[in-house]
Amino acid sequence: MDSINKLRVGVLVDEKPRAGLRGEYGLSLYIESERWRLLFDAGSSYTTLGSNASAMGVDLSTVDLAIISHEHFDHTGGLAALARSGTRAPVLIPAGASWRLERAIEDLGLSAKRVVTGSEVLPGAFLLSQQYGPPYEQALAINLKGRGLVTVHGCSHPGPSKIVAKALNDTGVRPFAVIGGLHLAWSPPEGVRSELEALASLGVKVLVPLHCSGSLVMRESSSFGIESREVLAGDWVEF
Repeated sequence: MDSINKLRVGVLVDEKPRAGLRGEYGLSLYIESERWRLLFDAGSSYTTLGSNASAMGVDLSTVDLAIISHEHFDHTGGLAALARSGTRAPVLIPAGASWRLERAIEDLGLSAKRVVTGSEVLPGAFLLSQQYGPPYEQALAINLKGRGLVTVHGCSHPGPSKIVAKALNDTGVRPFAVIGGLHLAWSPPEGVRSELEALASLGVKVLVPLHCSGSLVMRESSSFGIESREVLAGDWVEF
């Protein structure tokens, strides 16, 4: 697997925003390296995604591709902002996504492509094939040279550690960091601790919990040797 030297992630959409930006329930991340740019999920509305992208200096028309982790509205509702940017980037969706999602993307004038088999979609960026939550969900694994994998999660419906384990198995690269939704906000404390223990055993050192992750994961992560970073919509995260 190829690798990249630098990775920067802009939190375009999340519930809690920096001053001057909009917050909404959902997730959208702008991810860039020295070799490419991509959009991961699109939040709930095109107004929030478009407004926040503009405020953060992100030109959506320049992305090389867009990835939709799963078809829930809070990850797909802002795709019109991508379409309005004029980009010709393909939108990669899970193989098991409904025909409605594919139709909605194509109705916007975008090109939807179902991902059946995991592959390196950009240099150093491996798109993992879907796992079942429900719903079907796919995640991204980015190989940061000298550090290991940074996995990008939409909601982690299949389970955060199951996604990271699949990334390790499919790429053979040691996990380093996780960013995105972890779906632990509604888990009991023992469930949160169990996931953190599993992530630590896989080698995860840094956690950037967003969206549906919950607050307990932030408080408990250090007990498992994991550094948690608290970020808001409008923030940039560098690895």
